[in-house]
Amino acid sequence: MKEASEMKYGDKIEGQTWDDIIKVMTSATVRFDLLSTVHTSPVTLDVQREGGVSTKGPRGGVFVMYNCARLHTLFDSYERGVEKGLYPEIPDGSQLDFSALKEEGEWLLLFNYIIPFSELLDQSGQALDREGGGARVNIKTEQICKFLVSLSKDFSSYYNRVHVLGEPLPHLFNQMFCRLHLLRALRELYHSALETLNLPPIRQL
Repeated sequence: MKEASEMKYGDKIEGQTWDDIIKVMTSATVRFDLLSTVHTSPVTLDVQREGGVSTKGPRGGVFVMYNCARLHTLFDSYERGVEKGLYPEIPDGSQLDFSALKEEGEWLLLFNYIIPFSELLDQSGQALDREGGGARVNIKTEQICKFLVSLSKDFSSYYNRVHVLGEPLPHLFNQMFCRLHLLRALRELYHSALETLNLPPIRQL
């Protein structure tokens, strides 16, 4: 993970902040690979192969954590804009016209991920009564991992295509605020899903 970070960011990955990020990303990669496997299936970890352990590219924990960090970066940029007087504070949703969300990707994120997420959690955790009292909880972590990878692919596609923070012009604010409301809900979804997997979100990359 450190070598990959050095290839991307160069010499600036020094210091405690980067050490912490690399540790969390390494932990996330290993945990995600394990938890994305059905618990009744064997797991093969080939650490001897050339190139080291695979991070599964756009199918693994690093990809999920990276897209979670993108949301933090976006909202940090927005807050800096507010401090500079470029943008007003995000108004309550009741004051916005959400018909401004015209991108298909925006409604895909809402209907395919944000709305069905609570149902996914209900389906992923099942309490089984045992004889002699007590209960055993069977958590299907592979379903949550698959959900997060699919979400990250669709969010990444949307984020690469749409410029969320537009010019600081009043007639553009409604659409920007609608998008920020949507993505704030998405950020909360990421946090809840990662917490279910006992993974902390990464706030910067």
